[in-house]
Amino acid sequence: MKKNIIFITTDHQRSDTIHMIQSNKEVTPNLNLLSEEGLEFENTYDACPLCVPARTSLATGIFPTKTKVVINDLKNAPKETESLKTIHEFLAESGYKVSHFGMQHITLKPSLGERVKFENFITDDDYEVICKENDMPLFGTPEDRVSVVERHGDIYERRNYTGTNVTVFKYDKDLYRDQFYTNKMFEYLEKENFEEPTAVFLNLWCPHPPLKVLEEYINKFENPTLPKNINIPTKNEPTSRRKGIAAQLAEDHDVEHWKNVWKAYLGMTNYADSIVGKVVKLLKEKNMYDDTMIVFTADHGDHLGQHKMFQKMEMYEQAIKVPLIMKIPNIKSKKIKTNVSHLDVVPTILDFLGIDSKGYEFDGESLKDKIIEDRMEDKYVYSQYSGNQVSVGDLRRCVVGENFKYVWDNENGEELFDLVNDQLEENNLADDENYQEIKLKLKKALKNFLIDKKDWIEM
Repeated sequence: MKKNIIFITTDHQRSDTIHMIQSNKEVTPNLNLLSEEGLEFENTYDACPLCVPARTSLATGIFPTKTKVVINDLKNAPKETESLKTIHEFLAESGYKVSHFGMQHITLKPSLGERVKFENFITDDDYEVICKENDMPLFGTPEDRVSVVERHGDIYERRNYTGTNVTVFKYDKDLYRDQFYTNKMFEYLEKENFEEPTAVFLNLWCPHPPLKVLEEYINKFENPTLPKNINIPTKNEPTSRRKGIAAQLAEDHDVEHWKNVWKAYLGMTNYADSIVGKVVKLLKEKNMYDDTMIVFTADHGDHLGQHKMFQKMEMYEQAIKVPLIMKIPNIKSKKIKTNVSHLDVVPTILDFLGIDSKGYEFDGESLKDKIIEDRMEDKYVYSQYSGNQVSVGDLRRCVVGENFKYVWDNENGEELFDLVNDQLEENNLADDENYQEIKLKLKKALKNFLIDKKDWIEM
């Protein structure tokens, strides 16, 4: 009997929100319970700290510079994506009834909606109709936007980005973006008899800015405890970091402002967690919980004022380290501390579901046998950033391994962090003579990886 799968993602959710306690409450109580019944991957890294490249790579198992999907462009899919295959296609071809609810931030030619005969395909396009009918903004108000100078190729241009403004959602709760998606999903699941194998993808928006919070969640974490490096750039930080979008979005905010940001962010994260709890409850009521794989992750995290940055778009842990939990039927729970990549997620899922992927070459690997045989071993994992919108801009390339992180950019600086002794990445060791051997080792590994993944840059 084929197992069902529910694949849930959030947007901007940091890895450290799992098991986090704030205001004497668990931020993610339902995910914490799910982690106790499944596999919790404690050191998972995305392939890019940006929505569209991250989600396209997550869905296909292919690194961004190879897919050529490296910026947030949903309209212009590169020709290279024609040969890509998504998890949705693998499932549909294996007899699954596939449904999608939520954001559709996967860039492909032809599009995802054209590739798969979905049972349900509810996306931002549907929510946009709801917004127009109720005179609501789809992506926030002018007050939510901040003007920054963004690099596009060799020039810098001014653009508006979502900033740190916090507001309470003033409309009916059922009009809240994620509530709309989940209402549609539950309408379907409550009727579903699961006589055929079922796959449901739920892509939640929370806790993505603009920080518009449901009233019942706005004061749930009233006095959050903040990390000590709020508003403090890294020692020996490359000067190019202050020119980046993430740094510009964090200018001119004091610690009290960041407390308000964290309060809103934690409330939105807790709301998303409550949806996970409702999914579990429904599956148990239908006696389908034991026969369903549940996968949870996020596309990337958010700096939330650490390193004096906001949003993502840099290579610090807060941006590229993401939660990953897999509850797999008949597989014992386990906490996995070794590094894994988002690129490993799809091949691992398909292997556990018994779906043949021969002939398709993933950039990640299936972890099934290593998990079952308890022989997980540390490895290098990689991430890249190539600018946000319009065109290629700021460049970052990153490798994590051997308890260190190395970051390269094309302008004026490298970064090296000791992830054991400097978990907040407060001290850049790239120029420290005591760390040149490990820096060169990681740099060589990164260079070889990028050549293999058809990156256009030369290190």
